[in-house]
Order: sequence, then C-alpha cells, then structure tokens
Amino acid sequence: MNRATAVLTDWNNRVNQSTASKHDQAQVAEITRLRSQLRNNRRERQRLQDEVDAAATVVAALAAENAALREQAAHRAAVVIPLNRAHSTQD
Repeated sequence: MNRATAVLTDWNNRVNQSTASKHDQAQVAEITRLRSQLRNNRRERQRLQDEVDAAATVVAALAAENAALREQAAHRAAVVIPLNRAHSTQD
C-alpha cells in the first residue's frame, strides 16, 4: 500500500508535465484571458453606448428647441408693429 501512494504521486507528476497537459494548461490560460478581455470590452461598449445615448438626447433637445425658435421667429415676422408717428417725424 505504501508503494501505491508513491507510484500514484509519480504518475500524477508525469501526467502534469506531459505535452497534452501543458497544452491543456495553455488553453485554459488563453480562455481565461479571452474571458477577461470580453468582460472589459463589454464594459467599454456599454460606456460608449451611454455616451451615444446622452449625445442623442442632447441633439434631440436642441433640435426641438431650434424648431420652436424657428416657429416663433416665423410668427413674429408676420406681426406688423406700427411705428409711432411722432418718433418717425423727429428723425
């Protein structure tokens, strides 16, 4: 029985140092790195989407304000304001 423990330990050491094991370890490390990169990219995409949404909100507000000002200016131009005769004769 004591020999079995030593044999199993030796077996595990050799398996961990095998080419297939090293390949698996490299693959696990690469997958971990890619998952981390994906998380970071998703966070960055969300931050950029928030910026785009904020900019779109500002553009929509400015467009609405611009349309209101144009309409106000159009109605103002149609109003005739009489000149004060006393003021016009002094010039």
